Amino acid sequence: MLYFMLSFTLMLFTALWMLLLGKKFSYRDAAGVEIPFSILDLQFPSSEQELCNIMKGLSPVARKALRAHLWVDFLFMAGFYPSIAILCIIVGYKTDVGQYFFWLLAALQLAAWLFDILENGYCLRKLRKPVVAPTNNAFRSYSFFVYAKFALCLAGGLSVPALFYCWITGDFETGSLLYGGIIVAEILIALWIKAKA
Repeated sequence: MLYFMLSFTLMLFTALWMLLLGKKFSYRDAAGVEIPFSILDLQFPSSEQELCNIMKGLSPVARKALRAHLWVDFLFMAGFYPSIAILCIIVGYKTDVGQYFFWLLAALQLAAWLFDILENGYCLRKLRKPVVAPTNNAFRSYSFFVYAKFALCLAGGLSVPALFYCWITGDFETGSLLYGGIIVAEILIALWIKAKA
């Protein structure tokens, strides 16, 4: 549980950092109109041209914020994917029938992490040189990485309701209550910081 708390702490506070950086995201379209965007707009563009248009229209402040966001995301990944994997492993130990299923979900978080790294690498390259490639292969791979990453994360998220069920039925170690309290306190601190920002 200590490893989960540490990875969760890293995930929570890097997510907060990225949220603050994301407030600076905006770009100018072809008509010169300033349009705010989120990281999801970069992850799910309708085409490579749309992604390049966003990258080309970034102001220097937005470009710097996006670059920082993508680099901080690497730290976020180091907390996020291990957190999901640890939850899956914990649930796997508590279930007889689903043990191997949850262990498989934990192992698949490594693939999701790899896809996220490749996705960020693509975005950093496009940020440096926002041109449409002559072939669509790189963009199709990028889109695959994004969808596969989200699918694997959501599958790993199945461990949360299962873990909650174990907690409700009393199938937990009393020593884990301290870590649960610390995690709740961290969430409250992060929400307070977010409200102040």
